[in-house]
Amino acid sequence: MDICMQLNNSPKDWKLVSTTKVYSDYFIHLYEDILNINGKEKKYIKGVRKDYSTIVPFVSDDEILVIKSYRHIVDSVQIEVPSGYIDEGESPKQAAIRELAEETGYTANVVTPIGTYTTDYSMFEQKGNIFVGYDMVKKQEQSLGIMEKIDVAIMKIKEIRQLLLEGKILNAASIVALYRAISFHGTRR
Repeated sequence: MDICMQLNNSPKDWKLVSTTKVYSDYFIHLYEDILNINGKEKKYIKGVRKDYSTIVPFVSDDEILVIKSYRHIVDSVQIEVPSGYIDEGESPKQAAIRELAEETGYTANVVTPIGTYTTDYSMFEQKGNIFVGYDMVKKQEQSLGIMEKIDVAIMKIKEIRQLLLEGKILNAASIVALYRAISFHGTRR
């Protein structure tokens, strides 16, 4: 009896034999899949992380509100745009609006979705949602978590483009969001 399950879009000789959760916490779930590929067993480790939203807040035609965030893993301050996990019961847009307020104290009167992406679908299941924000208003003070040390700055789009080209913005979510948002913004004028 064949206990293998056919995957929906895989090559016809690939079957999923089993999936076992090997680790789980709030941020990540790790699984060990056993695949049967052309009659040979292959172990495949995959991670499932919470989806997140990133927002690029435009404060003028040629300026973006950025954050300068200390990141423990690289022990440095990095230029980014507001981004964070989508909480239970929250839409991607609601998460973008919340993260913008928490990390900067600003709100955007106009929030527009401009796409989704994944940073690494070879090992991780996770979707990033990108938004642009316009008509920015300072509404509150930052509301930062214990692991967040964030300063807010306004940068010219020209400066951000140069930093992207020089490889000085390292956060993948910010890189993707900035390139897409700057391109989207250019079509609005």
